Amino acid sequence: MKKHSLRLLFALALLSLANCDYKTPVWEYFPNMYDSPAREAQEADIFSPNGQASRIPPHGAIPIGYYPYPYANVPSQDSLPGGDKGLKNPITKASLGDLMIGEKRYQTYCTPCHGVRGAGNGTVVGPAPRFSQSPPALVGSLVNSKSYTDGQIYHIITMGRGGMGSYAYQIEPEDRWRVIAYIRKLQAFEANNQKSSQAN
Repeated sequence: MKKHSLRLLFALALLSLANCDYKTPVWEYFPNMYDSPAREAQEADIFSPNGQASRIPPHGAIPIGYYPYPYANVPSQDSLPGGDKGLKNPITKASLGDLMIGEKRYQTYCTPCHGVRGAGNGTVVGPAPRFSQSPPALVGSLVNSKSYTDGQIYHIITMGRGGMGSYAYQIEPEDRWRVIAYIRKLQAFEANNQKSSQAN
């Protein structure tokens, strides 16, 4: 009985010590297991197959949060598959926030060539021969919703077309859809202006 009570007392003492807050760091048995030695990217590493500390990612590795564009090998927007001609726009009804972000990205990246209202008369267009082919008007009949789907415009923003380079590194994928929503608003505004001018 006495041995059992001693064991119980010893166990309680150990338990109370285990729950104490330490004012000094806990003693580590194998510090390399807790904090493995880090290497600089340019440093040599004898354990690496190529002798470099910077490891080459395995084939097919994709960074977290990155989704590769599935139509990167499609040469033009007209060759895109499906009824939507490419990806389907996830923004079915653009909110005010979506349009504000789309307008901000449009004014930053698209206005210099396509103009503030999408008429193809941006500040860098200027007189000929600055461009061999002028940028198209986004509010005209060439790029309206009947001629180009949202997926086709997304493809042009992502991959570029003609004199326009790719904007995949400047505009995030979700913001490209917001830019398209803003372009659709510009088109609707221009169509209403034309109807009202024809009525007068």
